[in-house]
Amino acid sequence: SQTEPYTCGACGIQFQFYNNLLEHMQSHAADNENNIASSQPRSPLSVVEEKWKPQLQRNNTNNTSASGSVGNSSIPEKERQNIAERLLRVMCTDLGALSVVSGKEFIKLAQTLVDSGARYGAFSVTEILGNFNTLALKHLPRMYNQVKVKVTCALGSNACLGIGVTCHSQSVGPDSCYILTAYQVEGNHIKSYMLGIKGVDLRDNGDFVHHWVQNVLSEFVMSEIRTVYVTDCRVNASAFSKAGMCLRCSACALNSVVQSVLNKRTLQARNMHEVIELLNVCEDLAGSTGLSKETFGSLEETSPPPCWNSVTDSLLLVHERYEQICEFYSRAKKMNLIQNLNKHLLSNLAAILAPVKQAVIELSNESRPTLQLVLPTYVKLEKLFTSKANDAGVVSKLCHLFLEALKENFKVHSAHKVAMILDPQQKLRPVPPYQHEEIIGKVCELINEVKESWVEETEFEPSTKKPRAAGEGSAAQEEDWFGKNEVYDYLQEPLFQATPDLFQYWSCVTQKHTKLAKLAFWLLAVPAVGARSECVNMCEQALLIKRRRLLSPEDMNKLMFLKSNML
Repeated sequence: SQTEPYTCGACGIQFQFYNNLLEHMQSHAADNENNIASSQPRSPLSVVEEKWKPQLQRNNTNNTSASGSVGNSSIPEKERQNIAERLLRVMCTDLGALSVVSGKEFIKLAQTLVDSGARYGAFSVTEILGNFNTLALKHLPRMYNQVKVKVTCALGSNACLGIGVTCHSQSVGPDSCYILTAYQVEGNHIKSYMLGIKGVDLRDNGDFVHHWVQNVLSEFVMSEIRTVYVTDCRVNASAFSKAGMCLRCSACALNSVVQSVLNKRTLQARNMHEVIELLNVCEDLAGSTGLSKETFGSLEETSPPPCWNSVTDSLLLVHERYEQICEFYSRAKKMNLIQNLNKHLLSNLAAILAPVKQAVIELSNESRPTLQLVLPTYVKLEKLFTSKANDAGVVSKLCHLFLEALKENFKVHSAHKVAMILDPQQKLRPVPPYQHEEIIGKVCELINEVKESWVEETEFEPSTKKPRAAGEGSAAQEEDWFGKNEVYDYLQEPLFQATPDLFQYWSCVTQKHTKLAKLAFWLLAVPAVGARSECVNMCEQALLIKRRRLLSPEDMNKLMFLKSNML
């Protein structure tokens, strides 16, 4: 039998483990102390008298004693905590500051600032505060717990059905790390919280990563919370499927589609030597000078996500900037490279690959929901490859291969289908009519799966809902039909012509479409792509700390948590 959860008396958040509750309550206490201390209005004179009495006394007796020093006891513990907090904020702004804050120049700066406050009495910074790294890291657990309690409260007070969680690896050179992030809707915006970071060990199997994810999540949310996981190809999806729905990162999936078709060994085995030659020439043209972006300009205003590492980028660059590249190599007297280029094949391949890259960019948008775009993207690319599969020659062969790779690598989950319906501009429009009933059935299945979660949340319950009476079976059947009727009522409403703010829309129709609104606030917060733009920088800094052994893995994880969630 499952034990009762432990509940925090201050905020009502529940925990599976008593130790997590204790840690959470200690963070509440520390937070309250700081709030009380900072909210009490005090005159400058009283602050001086309370905190700087020893220095004032010294200044009264000897006003010129700028070179004297006082013992560590002259600074109250609260003041040391404030200084430690400022240091941690400096570190989180740039983790390179880990080595800077102990350097001579930083100490000189701090000393100058202290000397400028001569009315409190000058003193030696190193004697009073000691090593800045040591001071900051001493207070790291306290500050980590303070920020952690805020993240826990935010995730625990989630009024929606559940959360989205991404577990995605990011490579920097030969090393990689996993970044674990939680997503939910707050107000009408998606809010993300980086919960943990961990170096990738090649000996780790999928189950080990799954256990790490579950251990970290248990510190922030109850196990009952419904979770949609988004993972990359390194993570064993079957292990995560036991704990919730598990989707593959859409950018990774499309990357695999392109890589599997344009892999040079595969092309060679299929006697597509002209494609191999074209890719080689494009790589030489775009990359040999090392000036592709600087010389010819970037292809797009918005960059693709860090997990898009396609062989197509040089090909698309050459196609987009063909005239500038010809002029560049003409001046450099290297026209032989241009003469080896199959311009016709280049144009045909670019017409296939440019929409794939554009789809990746749209799916990785971090400012608005994206999960509802996955199925329409699949349909759009399937139509594109099918339409060109009837062309003559090598392009036809490639499109047949792209169709096979799309079906094999770009899997559409029921969550993608439900999310598409929840976009009032799309609903069922992107898919053919014969799929409509199946997708409506998926929506109703999900409503029935999660309806227990609504029992105690009356603000989302429709006012006309009937309580269950003695006829349990018939009442349940009626409730199932009610869910289906709500879906049909919603689908019969006219489509939006303009792109709506999805969360604003569902906020307005919550009373009318209660069950669908609950699904929308959960599923539309889940990103289609697991890697975010800051992942590369975060992973670089984490691996730098690891290589230089600046911090223990535990302290590194806490500092990265602060960097992501405090600033």
